[in-house]
Amino acid sequence: MSARERFFKKVQDKNNRVTSGKKSADAEVRAFCSRMDELAQQISQWFAGSGIEVTFSTRHLHDLSAVGYSLNSGIYRYDITAIQLQNGDRSVRLLPEQLWNGSETGIVILHVDAPDIRQVFYLSMAPETGWFIRRQYQSARDNVIMTEALFFEAVDRLA
Repeated sequence: MSARERFFKKVQDKNNRVTSGKKSADAEVRAFCSRMDELAQQISQWFAGSGIEVTFSTRHLHDLSAVGYSLNSGIYRYDITAIQLQNGDRSVRLLPEQLWNGSETGIVILHVDAPDIRQVFYLSMAPETGWFIRRQYQSARDNVIMTEALFFEAVDRLA
């Protein structure tokens, strides 16, 4: 193979990697948005008839974790569902933050606000389905699969 042929093969290989990375990022953004919609529906079912107000809103993310894939594609700007639970002066907010953070994908911050206490938990997408959850000062190594029981333990101050 000539130097010229090697050069153009490198160029093509690099372009293929960037294109597949962009497609991967697009797919991850769609998965993140879809998972937030599913989580919103699950939470709505859990709190149906409870008297706790469940509100959904659209969050306009300017996600700097995905910028490296393409500034021109708009991949780092997308709309995603945010969730708020309100019980009098107590609230829980689930706010999507970014697509990637190290080894984690689909980062959501869960804020619990009650008189005299504020707690923070981090959620991230588990492989295939579901979510991981951990406390604010734990590392990603401490992630556990979020079950209904763990979710209600996390939002216990909402009661």
